[in-house]
Amino acid sequence: MGLVAGIYSEEGAPPLHRELEKMIASQGHRGLGASVVYYGRNVAIGMINPYDDIHCRTRNDDASKDHYFERNSIPGIHAFLDGMVLSPLPASDVPCSTILATAYERWGLDFMNHLEGEFSCVVWDEPREKLVMARDPYGHKPLHYTVQKKRLYFSSEIKGILSAGVPAEVDLISLSDFLSFNHIPSPATIFKGIFQVPPGCMVVVSEKGITTHPYRDHRPRVDQNLSLEDAEIQLAESIRNAVKKRMVTQDTYCFLSGGIDSSAVASFAAELSEKPIHAISVGFEEEAYDESEYAAIMAKHVGAEFSRLIARPDSFFDMLDSLVRHHDSPFWDSSAYPTFLGAELARTLTDVILTGDGPDQMMGIDDHYLILLLGQGSFAWIKDKQRLCNLGYRLMERFIKDPTPSFFSKVKRNLYWGGLSYDRSANDIVSICPDIVKKFLCTDDLWKIHMRNDPFRHLTPFFRKAEDYNDINNFFWEQTTHFIPEDLKIKTDRMCMAQGLETLSPFQDRQVSMVVKRLPAHFKTRISPEKKVEKKYILRRICRKRFPEPILKKKKQGFAIPLEKWLKQDNGKYVREILMDSKTHRRGYFKKESLEKYLTTFFENREDWFFPKASGMVALLTIELWHRRYIDVTKRSIG
Repeated sequence: MGLVAGIYSEEGAPPLHRELEKMIASQGHRGLGASVVYYGRNVAIGMINPYDDIHCRTRNDDASKDHYFERNSIPGIHAFLDGMVLSPLPASDVPCSTILATAYERWGLDFMNHLEGEFSCVVWDEPREKLVMARDPYGHKPLHYTVQKKRLYFSSEIKGILSAGVPAEVDLISLSDFLSFNHIPSPATIFKGIFQVPPGCMVVVSEKGITTHPYRDHRPRVDQNLSLEDAEIQLAESIRNAVKKRMVTQDTYCFLSGGIDSSAVASFAAELSEKPIHAISVGFEEEAYDESEYAAIMAKHVGAEFSRLIARPDSFFDMLDSLVRHHDSPFWDSSAYPTFLGAELARTLTDVILTGDGPDQMMGIDDHYLILLLGQGSFAWIKDKQRLCNLGYRLMERFIKDPTPSFFSKVKRNLYWGGLSYDRSANDIVSICPDIVKKFLCTDDLWKIHMRNDPFRHLTPFFRKAEDYNDINNFFWEQTTHFIPEDLKIKTDRMCMAQGLETLSPFQDRQVSMVVKRLPAHFKTRISPEKKVEKKYILRRICRKRFPEPILKKKKQGFAIPLEKWLKQDNGKYVREILMDSKTHRRGYFKKESLEKYLTTFFENREDWFFPKASGMVALLTIELWHRRYIDVTKRSIG
C-alpha cells in the first residue's frame, strides 16, 4: 500500500508544492495517512506509505504503540517507496525508507541487489544531484515517468502525472501492441511519451541524462546435478520462509481460490500462525465457474476462518469502467473482476493479504504452448514446411478475408500458424486479437503500424537469448519476464489498490525465485513418454501431504468467469451501445463493417474459440472506455 510522486527540474524551478499535492491527491486510493514530502532547490518528492514503519511495529510487543524513529536519517540521501522492503538491515528498528537510504549510501547503484521486497522506490541523491527510480524484479508496484519541458515527472500511477497537467496523447504503437498481447510491454505505456520503469531495472537521472540499468533478470540457471528430493526440500523451505516473511500483521489473511497455488500459501501460513488464519474467496452463481466449494474445503482443512463473496453480472459493466480508471489504460484479464470483488471484501477485514500468484508461469506450462511443443496440434505436421504453409496462406488470403468460423477460414488459420515458429504460433493463438483477426478488424492505418512495428519484436530477442535452454524452460523464462510483471502483477496491484488493499506474493520471493531458476524443466512440468503431462510437478509433490484429496484431484480453472454469458445479457445491449457508437468509429482504429461482423457473429452464437473471442471484445470495450475517460475530456480531473 502506498504511492510515490515527484518532479525534478533540470534548472532551478519555482515552488512545486501545488503540482506535487495534485499528484499525490489523485492517487489517494493507494494509501491512507499523512504524506511525507521533501522539497529541494529543483526537486519535489512525496509519498504516502502507512507500512513504511512495518519493521518498527513488528519488532515490538505492542504493535499499536507509537514508536519513535528517524526517517531518512542518511544525510543528503532521501528515499521514498510504494510497498514494503522485507529484508531489513540487521538489528535495525527503522522504516523501509531508511533501509533504502542506508542501502543506497552503502552500495550505490548496486543497492537493489541487496534488498528483498515488493516495492518501487525513488532515491534522491542530493550531493550528486542524482535521481534513481527502481522497481523490484517482478514489478509488484508501478512507477511511471515522463519528461516535459526540461522537467521530469514521476508517479506510481499515470494519473498522478496527468494531474500535473501533462498532456494525454495516444501512442498508436502501444495500442497495436495491446491488441496483440493484452498488455503493453515495458517501458512503453498507452500514453505517448510516458514510460514505465521496467521491472528489475533502475532509471537514473543525472547530468549525463536518463539511463536505464537492469540489475536482475529471470534467466534460468539450471543445476543438472540437483536431485528431485533435494530440490523438493529446498523449494518447500523457501516457500515456508517466504510466507513467514510476509506475515507482517497481527492476523494473517489469504486469498483462497481452492487451487493448488493459493492453497499452498494458506497451508504454510496456517502452519506458521499461532492462531487461525483468515481465507477470502470469490464464487459465482454459475456452478461451472464456481471454485469456492473447494476453497471452503481447504479452509476447513487448515482451520481458517472463511469468508466468501458471490460475483454477479449486474456489477460487471460498472466494474469495466473502474478497471480502466485504475489501470489508466485499456486492460483485460479474466481474473480482474473476481480480484476486484475479493479485494473489496478483504478490505472490510484487513489492509494486507497474501496471494498465490505466480506458479502457473514459473512451473506450469500453458496448454496452447504445450500442444505445439508435443506436436499434437492440427498444424504440427507441417512444422518443418513453413514455406509451403506461407504459400498456402497467401493464396487463401486472396479469397478468404472473413475469419468467421467456417471450413476454409479454419484451414487458413492453420496454414498461417504452420508458417510461424512454434513460439510465435503459441503467442498468436493465445492473443486476444490474433494476427488474422487483427488484420480483419483494424483500419489500414492501424494495420500499417502493426506491420512496421511487429509486436513480436518484444519477444524475438528473448527467444534468441534462450536458445541454450530447452523449450519448456524458454517458456518459463518468457512468462516470468513478461507475463508476471506486465499482466499478472499489474492486475493484482491495480484491482487491490483500488480498494486500498496491500498484497504480498510469497512465490515471487527472491529465495523462491532462485530455487525455481535452478530447477530442471522436468521438475516443473513432467511429460511422460506417453505424453502425459503433470504441471507444477514439484509443487504438487510438496503439497501432496498438505492437501485433502479433493484439492489434489481438482482441475485448474484459473479464476475463470462466465464472460460470454455476461456479455450476451440483454442481447449485448451495453456492448453494442459502446462499440457501435459513431464516436467509437471516428477513432479510426477499426473498420465499421468488420466490427459489425465481429459483434453479429458473437451475439448470434456462431463464434468459436478463435473468432470472435469474448476476451477480445472486452479489450475493445476497454479501449473505448479509456478514450472517453482520458482522451476525450478537455478539462480533466483524474482520480
